[in-house]
Amino acid sequence: MSRSVAVLGAATVLGASVVFLGSIAALVTLTVLSLLALPLLVSWLVDPIGPDARTRVLRWTIAGFFAHLVFGLAVFNLSGVFSALRSDALTYHGLAQAITNSWTSDSPGPHLPAGKEGYYYLLAAIYRVFGPHPAAGLVVNAALASALVPILTDLTRRLFGPHAARYAGPLIVLMPGVFIWTSQLLKEAAILFLVAVTASAAVRLSNKVTVAPLLAAAGGLALLFTFRGPVALVMGGGVVAGLVLSKRELFAGLSTALSTLALIALTVVSLGVGYSGFQNATSSDLGQAHIVRQDLARSANTGFDHEVDISTTRGAFSYLPVGLFNFVLGPFPWQIQGVGQLAMGPDVLVWWFLLPSLWRGLTTGFRTKGRAALVLVLPALISTVMLALVIGNFGTVVRERAQVVVLLVPFIALGLALRAARSGPARQEQPPAVLVAR
Repeated sequence: MSRSVAVLGAATVLGASVVFLGSIAALVTLTVLSLLALPLLVSWLVDPIGPDARTRVLRWTIAGFFAHLVFGLAVFNLSGVFSALRSDALTYHGLAQAITNSWTSDSPGPHLPAGKEGYYYLLAAIYRVFGPHPAAGLVVNAALASALVPILTDLTRRLFGPHAARYAGPLIVLMPGVFIWTSQLLKEAAILFLVAVTASAAVRLSNKVTVAPLLAAAGGLALLFTFRGPVALVMGGGVVAGLVLSKRELFAGLSTALSTLALIALTVVSLGVGYSGFQNATSSDLGQAHIVRQDLARSANTGFDHEVDISTTRGAFSYLPVGLFNFVLGPFPWQIQGVGQLAMGPDVLVWWFLLPSLWRGLTTGFRTKGRAALVLVLPALISTVMLALVIGNFGTVVRERAQVVVLLVPFIALGLALRAARSGPARQEQPPAVLVAR
């Protein structure tokens, strides 16, 4: 009997190894590559702050990587526990497999929506190299999400100095809405990464025009057009407007903005990167936005304002104050229904807790940095207006608000630094505004 049990156990282990060996190999290989790449990114971006800060940022980056990866694996594999969170992930997984199948056979590839095809092809490329294992995509998402830590730390330091930069990493790792959605087999991690890269490049361009940030801004926006076209369009418009207004000399700001715009146009139109998303975004009107909003409001349990009509300019302007209220502050506790929606609760509570720090950071940032703050504020403001009009359910609000939050992290970090300076035991007589980089 014991021999039979041993044979059965060995056969089970052998079968499981055969089934899961490819997935484990992909998981381990990509994890090792990520753990090699992330420290290099930290060293490159965070070195000017000092060795202690670099070590601290590296710890947050690696901790964030493993936290994202473990949570992502749990969501995808524990279907009974996280069934409400994994439906979109299964769609991405299935269509990515269909793309890889079309690459290895004569069968046509699946039809993909314009301006949203980027993540499908990214996932398909990963599957082509490592096999159709969701774990491989989850490792890449974890790496992209954790890369936000050094990028936003460096961005905050450039704007507001090293004291504020200390808070950027913990913020982006611990904010529930950002963490939950970037950990899964979804395109949110790639979108937030591209938004952060574009924002970092824009801040560098507002200080000095060099080739590297020009290429980063153009490449980031072009790729963003393949992930979420409308967001890329308003983000690009906000960045260009912010560059024009960020400098005291109008000609200097205008020349910087035109150089950036020309390189973006060259990348999108001439090279074709993101062109379908650009076409789709520029051809949309309020009528199409109304259809999208109605679908979001009626197809989810968290839908709101089903009767709203934004298909006309008057209707859109009339609804905008209500839409902004819902997008910025929602959902409220009484609007969260059922166990599947409980994940929204921690996100909105943390967001409400951070709003005073955001306000403190915005007011101080404008007072000390002047128009330079517009490089981030204008894209955030325009994106907020667009999303407030189009989104019709709170599940999507929580998911897409992160795109705006990434742009506001430096201001929240500054607000938290100012709060700590005012309440700390070593409070000094000089005003907290000295924390801001000159």
